[in-house]
Amino acid sequence: MLHFWHLAGPEPALVSLVGGGGKTSLMIALAQALVANGRAAIVTTTTRIFTSQLALAPVALTEEEASPRRLQETLAQHGWCMVVGRLNGEKAQGVAVERPAQWLAQPGVDVVLVEADGSRMRPFKVPADHEPVVPPETTLLIPVVGVQAVNGRIATAAHRPERVVSLAQSLKPPGVRSVTLNSRLTTTLIAQLLTHPQGGLKDAPAAARVIPFVNQIETAVHFKQARQIAALALRSPAVSSVLLGTAQGITPVWERHERITAVILAAGQSKRMGAVTKQLLPWGQTTMLGQTIAQAQASSLFDCLVVTGHEAEAVAAVAQAAGVATVHNPDYADGEMLSSLKTAVAHLPDQIQAILVMLADQPQVDRTIIDQLLHAYWRGESDLIAPTYDGQRGNPVLIGRAYFDELLALPADAAPRDLLRRYQDRLHLVPVRSEAVLIDLDRPEDYERAVERGLVNRKQ
Repeated sequence: MLHFWHLAGPEPALVSLVGGGGKTSLMIALAQALVANGRAAIVTTTTRIFTSQLALAPVALTEEEASPRRLQETLAQHGWCMVVGRLNGEKAQGVAVERPAQWLAQPGVDVVLVEADGSRMRPFKVPADHEPVVPPETTLLIPVVGVQAVNGRIATAAHRPERVVSLAQSLKPPGVRSVTLNSRLTTTLIAQLLTHPQGGLKDAPAAARVIPFVNQIETAVHFKQARQIAALALRSPAVSSVLLGTAQGITPVWERHERITAVILAAGQSKRMGAVTKQLLPWGQTTMLGQTIAQAQASSLFDCLVVTGHEAEAVAAVAQAAGVATVHNPDYADGEMLSSLKTAVAHLPDQIQAILVMLADQPQVDRTIIDQLLHAYWRGESDLIAPTYDGQRGNPVLIGRAYFDELLALPADAAPRDLLRRYQDRLHLVPVRSEAVLIDLDRPEDYERAVERGLVNRKQ
């Protein structure tokens, strides 16, 4: 399951939060989660905070009061505290930008959480020239956005709306002639600005991980919009993952989105199908492989990779027509499924955190099934996931990066299912409503049955 406190990582961490949409609530929730799991945290700001918010902490100190001894005693007793600068009426000033790193270096301090930006309670913002105030030693940057900003007018939903308009206009959104204060914040525009070097990533330290948080999810519509923002944000190479949730909820993090590639195995010789290559058989307006690719592309997968082998040029042409990358398995005739999977895994970039192993002869596995498996992964159920129908395990199977090395080390006479058997206790099964996960179109009669059921139009 997802554990909020894991966000900071096991090592001493300096976490900076920027943007809008509930940074303070998120910072407090993270501090409480850290303390509940035995870690000591200091919460602070490098900008300003309302003095009324000091009551959210068990102890609030000014920067002058926060001597090493006082901090050590306070953390030993309460687990976390808040430290601010000089009090000035309704506002407490921020601390010096170098102070968080100095506190983190002190004994007994595991994490320092910094609110490095202000948004005047708005769910979205683009920073001004003097913002944000991010300590250069930051190890984790969390750009925050409230999903309630979606479809809101820039003038009312955003802090510094004129900056939003200016930066959005420079992006020239497709189909949009101009962006004004009266324009609405779409999920696409929010994701673009959230991951822009002058937006949510402004002044991000080069060494810091970047994990945006889509906050304030309250309805099913919000959830759908948040997932759209996450999928688009992951297109930025600077982003390692995206969190979805509600900071003020009992469970702050609902899902953690990471990049998952569909590895579509299409290298086989189709020996049981006879003289034809089954992945190239007609299916609707495309081929069996083309339909499998289309199902993957319609889902929430990050991208697809097709493994070629037998009739490689023809198979690659189908993939390329769909805009999908291919990798060739020269050993496709020898242990085709495992050797193809190894070929794909060895080819994947480090940013891919899991694969969904799909078979080219399962074109009936639709986006609904695929997304059910992805949702289980995002919720933290496991990083080894398979579907079941009527009590039988089927395909496709999701495999997390933690198993890649073992997969590559499997002997040539093994099969991917050997990995699942080895970790049977970790395998999370997702019941689905379609028998498609059990159906492989291996023989001519399997294909003809699909024709009879009206699934295939051989006239292309």
